[in-house]
Amino acid sequence: MIYFNRGSTSGWIFIALMLLIMAIFQQLDIRDLRYQPNWWIEAEYWRSFTAHWVHANEKHLLLNAGGLMLCMTIASPKWPVWRWVVYNIVLALGISTLFTLRNPELNWYVGYSGILFGIYLLAAIDLYRRDKAIALLLGVAMILKVVLEQFSDIRTDSGDLIGIPVIIDAHLYGLLLGLSIALAQRVYTIWLGRDNASTWS
Repeated sequence: MIYFNRGSTSGWIFIALMLLIMAIFQQLDIRDLRYQPNWWIEAEYWRSFTAHWVHANEKHLLLNAGGLMLCMTIASPKWPVWRWVVYNIVLALGISTLFTLRNPELNWYVGYSGILFGIYLLAAIDLYRRDKAIALLLGVAMILKVVLEQFSDIRTDSGDLIGIPVIIDAHLYGLLLGLSIALAQRVYTIWLGRDNASTWS
């Protein structure tokens, strides 16, 4: 079931703006925007964000753009634009930081898929109040994909399609960060004694 509401309108507005930014970035030299492990030493802090909004090629961009629109179509999270922005910033910075700490061998990275995994999980949690079955299916599907990527020889990535290796740890980090954000929001509402109210409304 697709849910149309003020929140979903805000979501489509954000997605339109995000796709415009991605399209503009795609016309620039990705070497100036991609993640590189020395971004914090060289004080190139923008790389921790721009890396996730630039792509290796048009196929890579279209795949992630399609994934973002599919998430909106299935879950239609009721978030205002500012929350979409906050989620994207936190996920981008978190993934880049984890790359620096956990993947020192990673020479460069581009793509939205890590953030997308976090957004999918947060959207599934948002959807749970309205459609438990679809929300659970969506959440389980994302978790299963990450588990298969991390622990199985079964290939579930799109590396052959987009022509570059897929950094599967980005998906893991995005999912874990999405879960961390959801838990932080839950603790926040309980701490304020607003357990029955919508968070960050």
